[in-house]
This record gives sequence, structure tokens and C-alpha cells, in this order.
Amino acid sequence: MRHWVWVVIAALLPVPVWANPFVSLPVMPSGEVSVAGKSITVLDDGDYVLPLFSPDSRHLAFSRVIHEGTVELNEILVLDLKTLKVKTLLDSRSSREFAVYKSFVSGFVWTSATTLKASISDGDVNGVDLLFDAVAGSLIEKKPISFDDETARKKAASAPDLAAAFPAIPPLVLENALFNGYKIGEMKFIVQKNYWQQDNHVWYLDAERKATVKLVEIPDTWIYSLRGAFALDKDFVLFMAYQREAYLVRYRDGRLDLLYRFPVKYYQQTAMRVEYATGNQVAFQISTGPSYERRENYFFVYDRKGLKKVRDIVPFYDLDANNSGKLLGVSSWNGDKRNLVVKELKLSR
Repeated sequence: MRHWVWVVIAALLPVPVWANPFVSLPVMPSGEVSVAGKSITVLDDGDYVLPLFSPDSRHLAFSRVIHEGTVELNEILVLDLKTLKVKTLLDSRSSREFAVYKSFVSGFVWTSATTLKASISDGDVNGVDLLFDAVAGSLIEKKPISFDDETARKKAASAPDLAAAFPAIPPLVLENALFNGYKIGEMKFIVQKNYWQQDNHVWYLDAERKATVKLVEIPDTWIYSLRGAFALDKDFVLFMAYQREAYLVRYRDGRLDLLYRFPVKYYQQTAMRVEYATGNQVAFQISTGPSYERRENYFFVYDRKGLKKVRDIVPFYDLDANNSGKLLGVSSWNGDKRNLVVKELKLSR
């Protein structure tokens, strides 16, 4: 009789709960830290997004959102961190040239200490790459791009020829897994296959040793649920999301621990981004929704003692730490606009 009752109860459980590999894990205790460093500068006269430090930490690129009637435009600016002067690389009038429905910065890349590439979307299906000399404040190159072409280029760059290391994985499946996966060391990756007639488990791939390890067994419905990963020593930290919840999970010596649990709106538009990493510590941010909506983001530090949440810079839209982990640029909500704050990054309990 008891066996029959258990079968009925199990059958009545919602499928996502019954299949969820994390729902029964207790949340591990976590601490909090604060950013104790002083503020270097605050820009509060606009709506500022996408801060990104140059490789030598001399400049900070960012964008200002401008609304002209019903059209959204973006300016591109750069802050000289020595003089604290702001230089405009692209103003709103010039930004309008690239708009179909709107014109916005989809991403920045520093190609050198002084050369900034800004990818501009036209609000439709195409865009343009603009290359700037940040010191001279001049435009070097303008090259139209298709985002389909850009995706293909990124896919080719992120998929080295590792077929010989993993002969059991079909080449197209491996290529897709690497493109959507996360490199956590030299020739080491954490991936989902995300491919037709393949499992959706989370795998660790070590190309040097030609080894594969299943880290988490994932239900078939959880496609693209791996949203980020990094390694510290023998710990693998994974950011997993499905439907309206996300989970920060640690894999250590064959065991899973749940570090944090988040409510999310669109699980495939959540992300983890590592801001800096040393041999002892990794600082990373979690975004819980799409960039076009107001969302609650989180900033964490992980070390050998576990997870700590940075408590004193929320609510923020986006942030970037410089390569040494000594400076922090934060796009932080102030009403319906976002200030830009540059602070010294000194983590204190």
C-alpha cells in the first residue's frame, strides 16, 4: 500500500520539479563583502552603460543612451583615468547614421591598449564595426557587418580542431558544444552539447588527457541551461538556469553543492561573466535577464573558503573590473537612468 501511495505522489509531481537536479540540494552558507575602495569619479549627467577598461587600465570605454523622440541612439565615450577627462568618439548625430529602428552598441572590444572596436546594431539585422583611436579620438575604420556573419566568425574562432581528442563526439556536435561552452583552462572546457538526438548533460572536456567527465545529469528539456562556468583549483563552478529559476552550483570531487539560487525571467538570457581571476580568487557577475529590461544583477567573489556576495553596489546594470582587479567601473541605477561610477576595488568583510 505504501509503495502504491508513493507512485501516485510521484506521478502527480510537476515534471520540472521531479526532473530538476538541483531542487533537493540544500543551499550552502555564503558570506558578504563590500567594496571598500574610494570613488575615483562619478558621471551622473546621463544614462551610461557597458563600461570596459582598456588592457593597460588607462582608459574606460562606455556608452551613453540617448532618446530622440521615439528613436534610441548611443554615444560612444572614453574616460582617461589619469586626467579624468571624457572624450566623445561618436556623438548621437553620427549614431543616427547607423539606425534603422534604433542604433545601439552591442559590444566593445579593446584590440590594443588604445584601439577600441565598437559593434553597432541598427536595430534590425545588420550593423557596423567602428574602430577608434581612443587617444586621438578619431575614427580609424568603418566596416559593415552582418550578425549572421559575425556569429559564424565567432563560432570558427571558438572551435579549435579537437575532434581527435574526443572521437566519441560527432564533429558537428563538438563544434556546437565548444561554441556555446566555456573554456576553463588550457585545452579544458565545460560544455553542453545542445544538439539534436544528443544528451543535454554538462560535461568537462580535457583535450590534453583526452578525457570526458559528466558533471551534471540534465533532463532533455534543459537545453542551453548552462549559462556560465569557471574553475578554481579542483572546483568547477557552474551557472545553470531553466524556466524561472537559476542555480550557482559547485562540482567538487564528484559531488554537487548548491551555492546560490536566483529567480529569473528568461533563463536563456541570463549569463555569468568572470571579471577577474587570480590563483586564489575569482570575481564574477551574474545577469538575471535581458539587457533591454531592468534587471537585478549580482556581483560575487569565490575563493577557497566559498562564495561571498558583494553587497554595496546593487542595484547595478553592468560592471567591469580591470585586469589587475584593482578598479571597478559600475553602471548603477539611479531612478530610471544609470550613473557611471569608477571605484577602487578593495574587498572588505
